[in-house]
Formats: sequence, structure tokens, C-alpha cells
Amino acid sequence: MLNTIAQLLNTIPASFWGVVVGSFFSIAGVAIANRASDKRLRAQFEHERESKTKDREMALRKEVFLSAAEAFAAGMNSIGRFANFDIPNDQVTQPYVEKAPAISKVHVIARTETILPLVQFASRLGALYMELFARRHELVNERNAIALVDNQVAQFGKERDRILEMIKQHNIEGVVDQRRWKVLQDNFEFEQKRINDGLAHRAQLAAALQPKHLEFMRQCLSHTEQLGGMLIPLLTAVRRELELPLDEAAYRQAMVESYAQQQQAIDGFIRKFRPNAA
Repeated sequence: MLNTIAQLLNTIPASFWGVVVGSFFSIAGVAIANRASDKRLRAQFEHERESKTKDREMALRKEVFLSAAEAFAAGMNSIGRFANFDIPNDQVTQPYVEKAPAISKVHVIARTETILPLVQFASRLGALYMELFARRHELVNERNAIALVDNQVAQFGKERDRILEMIKQHNIEGVVDQRRWKVLQDNFEFEQKRINDGLAHRAQLAAALQPKHLEFMRQCLSHTEQLGGMLIPLLTAVRRELELPLDEAAYRQAMVESYAQQQQAIDGFIRKFRPNAA
């Protein structure tokens, strides 16, 4: 049987075997090419998947970091609100309190080198709030004392004006009543004295409060500058996570110049009220 098969194979022309061998190599070449193409497609797919995953993570980081940046900006701006005594205590830090929850998200997605300066900044901000609230409470009490005197003087003024109308009516009536006239005059002078004493006391309270208030304004600016310095390493770490370059030295210099201009403006404002202030 083997001889039969051998004879059969010998009857096949050599050209046929050339076609068979050529076809084999062609098929093998196609298979190898398809395999290489499949590897490239898998590699490309994996790269695109990783790229999309990275883009989603980066988008999430940007969203969280931007929200936290708004919160810290509101926190720093609230420092300046402490010196405005027309703002109620419960509204001084309200802009920061409303945005502060965004900061907690940073702890979830940020790296350690970002979380550390963030914690330091947030802790210092909270400590400054407590310190400034304590000092503000003292100064607001002094301001309230002035407001109380203003109310008293206003009441004295109304009583004085009422007595003055009675004096005018007494003169119009033309009735000679020395006793009534003396009582009206004494009451008028008494109320006028209370007004004058109240105004003098108010002037003393205002003179004592003004330099304290101005110094408190300067203190708030100083704390804002301090926080600005603590913000730089945090900003640098955040931008590094977002793969955004930052010239830290140039940024720090810009911050220094900005706060110097603000300090100059505050000093000029203070000198308008206290010409001899340093």
C-alpha cells in the first residue's frame, strides 16, 4: 500500500507541489500578519482604555480640586470680613462654611504630598478663626457700648425737644408762672447736660475703639498673608497631580508683591485716621 501511495505521489507534477508549498507559506504569512495585527489592536485597545481611565480620573481630580480651591479662597476672604463689624458674627465665615464640605473630598482622591499641606492650611485657618472671633467679640462689645450711648443720647434729645416745645407753648400762652417756667428751664438744662455728657462719653469710647479697630484690620491682613504663604506648597502639590507646571518661585514673588501693595494701602488708610501711626 505504501508503494501504491508512493507511486501516486510520484505521478503528481512538481509544479503542483510548488503551488502547495507557496500556498502554505502564503497562509502562514497571513496568519502571522493577523496575529501581529491582533496584538497591535489589543495593545491599542489597552492603551485607549488606560488613557480614558486616566482622563476620567483627571477630570474627577480637577473637579474636586477646583471645588476645594473655591472653599479655601472663601476661607481666606472671610479673614477680611472679621474687621467689618456691620456683618453679624454668624455670617462672617458663612461663605467658607458653605463650601468647606468640598475639602473633605480631597482626602479621598489626593496623594499624601497634597493632603499634608492641605491639613496644615485647614488647621491654621480654623485656629485663626477662633483667635479672630475672640478679638472681634471684644471690639464689637466696645462698639455696642457706643451704640448704647447713641440710643441714650437720642432719647435724651427727644425729651429735650419735648420740653422745648412746652417752653414755646408757655411763651405763646403769655401766662406769668415763674414756678412753671423755672421747672421747664431746669428740665431743659438737665436733658441738655445729659446729652452733652453722653456725647462726651461717646467721643471717649470712639477714640479708644478706633486705633484698636484699625490695628485689627492690619492684623487680619497679616493673617491673610500668612495663609497665602501656606497655600503655595498646597497649590504646587495640586498642580503636580494635575500635571500642570508652576514656577513656584515666580508665584511666591508675585504673592509677596501683592501683599506688599495691600499693606501699603492699609497703612495709607490708617494714616488718614491716625497721622502719627507708624
